[in-house]
Amino acid sequence: MAVASSASVSQLTAAVSRSSFVKGTVGISSSNGLRLSPSVSFGVGNGCSRITAMATKKVTAKPKFSGKKSWLPGVKSGGDLVDPEWLDGSLPGDYGFDPLGLGKDPAALKWYREAELIHGRWAMTAVVGIFVGQAWSGVPWFEAGADPAAVAPFSFGTLLGTQLLLMGWVESKRWADFVSPGTQALEWATPWSRTAENFSNTTGQQGYPGGKFFDPLALAGDIRGGFYTPDQTKLERLQLAEIKHARLAMVAMLIFYFEAGQGLTPLGALGL
Repeated sequence: MAVASSASVSQLTAAVSRSSFVKGTVGISSSNGLRLSPSVSFGVGNGCSRITAMATKKVTAKPKFSGKKSWLPGVKSGGDLVDPEWLDGSLPGDYGFDPLGLGKDPAALKWYREAELIHGRWAMTAVVGIFVGQAWSGVPWFEAGADPAAVAPFSFGTLLGTQLLLMGWVESKRWADFVSPGTQALEWATPWSRTAENFSNTTGQQGYPGGKFFDPLALAGDIRGGFYTPDQTKLERLQLAEIKHARLAMVAMLIFYFEAGQGLTPLGALGL
């Protein structure tokens, strides 16, 4: 058995007419990127040994997809403005947009992503509240707090103090968990819960705790036998959808502020 090059096959082709048999075989691929095809088997004379000649062809392996996406897909150059080296596409919704280089420091990048998530979630809640509130009461969102028809069971001072107390407690726990992940999933830190397991980070990713408490509908996982198991495929799809909606909501809130400065409301701007 011998393996020859394409030139060798050409030299041996003349012998085919004198061979006692000719047989084509199916080409095969090897793990090192070589594809052996086609092959010609023939025997010369009567009772001679069979000789097999196969042409070799180098096949270039396809480059692996890095996962990075560009916020300017039509631009192939531009350095760090278009494709910053400190963003590798691993974060949900990472399209390489960081013109000021705020994410060069990994610790700062982690904090900025946490801040983006929190602000985006509040913005999504606010946008829905503004539309529903005005559609229900007819009062512009920036005048709702001072409207005489507003029914408040407590004074503004009581409302402010309660909010500062509750929000301060929740935000302090979030900050502590950001600094030392997993330290807040304790019995003493969740006194009203039967088990701290409900507050543990089941996904292992900052800002996405999952679990039965934070994902009761199991949109990003499965609950079987009372235990929550995250589903990575569902989680990645929801992470991307959330960050896109969060960014859109933050832009919408910025527009709402400009409209309020002109005495306009979102529904009023739409003619509703």
